[in-house]
Amino acid sequence: MSDLRPLLITTVLISFSLNPTVQADTCIPLNLVGGQGSSVTKTVSQPTIPAPFGFNITRNNWNTDWAVPGDRRFNRFVATVSSDNGGTFDIRMYLKYSDQTAGEFFNQEGVKIVPNKPLVITAQPRPDDEPYQVNLFVNGIANIGNTYTANVVGCQ
Repeated sequence: MSDLRPLLITTVLISFSLNPTVQADTCIPLNLVGGQGSSVTKTVSQPTIPAPFGFNITRNNWNTDWAVPGDRRFNRFVATVSSDNGGTFDIRMYLKYSDQTAGEFFNQEGVKIVPNKPLVITAQPRPDDEPYQVNLFVNGIANIGNTYTANVVGCQ
């Protein structure tokens, strides 16, 4: 066995160097649209209540957008959602494209988020198109008043 050890180590090193999935991605935080930084903390609001003539009595805060820089191509986007108090949320994630379409990558009701165990959602862009925004929709009637934190990174 001792004669085979250098060969085994060399084989393992070569296989890692040839396997691109073993190499780490470079991920950068995306900036909030209309906000500062890359992370948002929100308290789930009540639903929007429409009123006549196009006015709303209340307006929800369930959507958050992150800007995708136009000078880079990303092979995936990763959203992280956490809640210090935990809770059950309805969550959707979209990649928005310049042709006014969106790719839905996550759509689940009743997603349980446990404190100190964030939900991680991964989305891949279309093969020949780069989105301009990542949209995250978080709500839950049962969790009105509950707070969550979310951020999104783009990975190359």
